[in-house]
Amino acid sequence: MASVTRVTRKSQANRQQRREQIERQLLDATDRLMSDGTSFTELSVDRLATEAGISRASFYIYFEDKGDLLRRLARQVFGDLTEDAAEWWAVAGRRDPADIRSSMARLIASYRRHQPVLIALNEMAGYDATVGATYRELLTGICEQFAGVITAGQADGSIRSTLPAATTASSLVWMVERVCQQNLPLQPPSYDAELADTLTEIIRGALYLDG
Repeated sequence: MASVTRVTRKSQANRQQRREQIERQLLDATDRLMSDGTSFTELSVDRLATEAGISRASFYIYFEDKGDLLRRLARQVFGDLTEDAAEWWAVAGRRDPADIRSSMARLIASYRRHQPVLIALNEMAGYDATVGATYRELLTGICEQFAGVITAGQADGSIRSTLPAATTASSLVWMVERVCQQNLPLQPPSYDAELADTLTEIIRGALYLDG
């Protein structure tokens, strides 16, 4: 029985690994195909699958439809964005402007790289309730993590104790999300450094006693 259990777990792990690989291939394929202005709704499953190097049959093994794909891609993208933010959050003390600036630059670069998917997600969230719920869920998760960072900073005396952690985290996360979502599609890459500098100053001024 133990041997059968090990084989089953290995099979499940392999399937999960394969799914994650296909999701990443499809994320890269979607970014490429939408980079010329093609909308997500214009992309067929056949075209997405071909660009990702998989078969149409493989697509439907792992995804119900394009809406399901977009929700999965959103989790990939927001996972990348959370890792970018964690470069600052994970640093002891969390107050060095250079750490914040580096994190903002990485986050903006991720937004820029995945801009087509994020635009598609934002548009589809307006008329697809399931996609909209996924979008809010992902951002709420980031807000909750950031609230924990704020609470820890208040405990060690680096962050203003008068700030309500959850409300502050939500305000700053949505500020960064909206400014990237609204401004980056309209601005050249040369704008990104200015935005990273500006967000760093806003965050420092809002949170830190020595900001």
